[in-house]
Amino acid sequence: MCIMQLMNIDRHALRETMSDVGVGFLLAFPISLTVLNICNYFDASVLATSIAQTFVFTIFAIVRKYAIRITFKKADENQNQS
Repeated sequence: MCIMQLMNIDRHALRETMSDVGVGFLLAFPISLTVLNICNYFDASVLATSIAQTFVFTIFAIVRKYAIRITFKKADENQNQS
């Protein structure tokens, strides 16, 4: 990758992406631990546990992405009004 390609990075998009991934990373462990404990409490099979985790992570990812996108959109709008 040459220097010119690196200079064409959309820094705003990169910042939003890094924020989204960072928040997801911080939420992943406690969410996983909670789902695993609930599934363990109900003696769920490995398949049921996997399905539950997939469902829960998907819901959290949609909500997280929406919230972060709205936050960055509002920041953009406020910056454009100034």
